[in-house]
Amino acid sequence: MIILIPGIPADTNPDSLQQFLQNCMNSVWLLPVFRRRGRVERCEVLRIKDPAQNRVEYHGLAYVDDETTGEALIKQISSCRIDGRTMQPRIYHSRSSNKERRMRSTDPEELAIVDRRRSDRRRNNLIIDHIPAPLSPASVPS
Repeated sequence: MIILIPGIPADTNPDSLQQFLQNCMNSVWLLPVFRRRGRVERCEVLRIKDPAQNRVEYHGLAYVDDETTGEALIKQISSCRIDGRTMQPRIYHSRSSNKERRMRSTDPEELAIVDRRRSDRRRNNLIIDHIPAPLSPASVPS
């Protein structure tokens, strides 16, 4: 399961996101059960640039090894804050243009219903970068 954590601060990296999630997990009293069952396998930070609106957003992805852990983590993150902002995590759903109903259907009636939407809700021309984890002092060549 992948958890999306939108709107994280710009200075967040995968290691600091992992530490934030660990702190959230440790601050909840029901977590001894949680710790035995599941864990956060890894984290990623995405920088999303929207050239049309000249905006940059940062989102975190947490890869969790089972759904029970993921659901518990979503509830816990919702009560934690970063820079005074409450996080609003949710399950990440991978989207593909291959699954777009308007592209698959040939039935004119179904197309008429689906095409009532004025435009596609997805933003075009986004530039998505993965923020790397900082190098540890041991891995920096001298």
